[in-house]
Amino acid sequence: MNKIKIDMKLNAKDIWLFSMYHSNRGFLLIFNILFTVAMYYFMITTWNRIDIPRRILFVVMSNMFLIVQPAMLYLKSQKQARTDAVRAGFSLSLNDEGIEVVSGEEKVDFKWEIGFRSRILPGIIVIYVDAIRGYLLPDRYTKANKERIVAILKEKTRVSIF
Repeated sequence: MNKIKIDMKLNAKDIWLFSMYHSNRGFLLIFNILFTVAMYYFMITTWNRIDIPRRILFVVMSNMFLIVQPAMLYLKSQKQARTDAVRAGFSLSLNDEGIEVVSGEEKVDFKWEIGFRSRILPGIIVIYVDAIRGYLLPDRYTKANKERIVAILKEKTRVSIF
C-alpha cells in the first residue's frame, strides 16, 4: 500500500457535524424523533385550550432536538475550533503499519493491530484509535483519495457505514 498523507485543519462545522452524528444515533435518535413528534402532536391538538406559559413551554420542548440541541452543539463546536490544538491542524498518514498523526512537534503512531474501528458518514470519516479518541477526516480533505481510504479502512478496521 502506498502511504496516504492528509494535511487538515478542522473547523467548527466539521466538529459540529461529528457531534450531531454522535448525539443522534441509535436509541437516542429514535427517542428524539418520538419525543419531537409527540410534542408537536400535543402542541397542535391543545393549542387553543392552554395558556400562554404552556404554549411557550410546548414550543421550546417541541423544538428541543430540532433547534436547541443543534444550536448548543454548534456553539460548543465553535469553542473547540478556537482552541490552539485544533487551529494548529494536523497531518494524518495511512500506511501498511498503521496511522501516523503529526501535530506541530508531536508525533504519534497507532498500529493496525490495536483494533481500530471506523465510521464512514456522509461528509466525514471518523477513525477511532481507542474507546474515546478518534480522528475526523472531512470529505473536503479526502475527496481525491476517498475510495482508497475507505478500502484501507475496510481491510484494516471494523467499519460501520451510516
